[in-house]
Amino acid sequence: MVVTSLLSTLFTWLACHFVGDFAFQSSWMALEKGKSWEVAFYHCATYTAVFVLFARPSVLAIVLLLTTHLIIDALKARYHIIPSIWVDQLLHLVTIALIVLWGL
Repeated sequence: MVVTSLLSTLFTWLACHFVGDFAFQSSWMALEKGKSWEVAFYHCATYTAVFVLFARPSVLAIVLLLTTHLIIDALKARYHIIPSIWVDQLLHLVTIALIVLWGL
């Protein structure tokens, strides 16, 4: 029962991630988020809003999602420390898995 609930939560959060990070990221956001902190914040806020609407995370989880997404995206798009979208996505997914597993 606990495993089923955990998997259901994890799948919901993963769906929120892919919708928020891809479907709701406009071309403008994708092109400009590495140049503008304001645009990066808009993207991260839109991304996090999907979780708020569909996963109903705690306030701590919301803060962690928004903050870590902003940091990871900045490391990729602004500072070019993260070399590829695969590493970027892996870091986002690990963050989500840890938040869900910690029950935040």
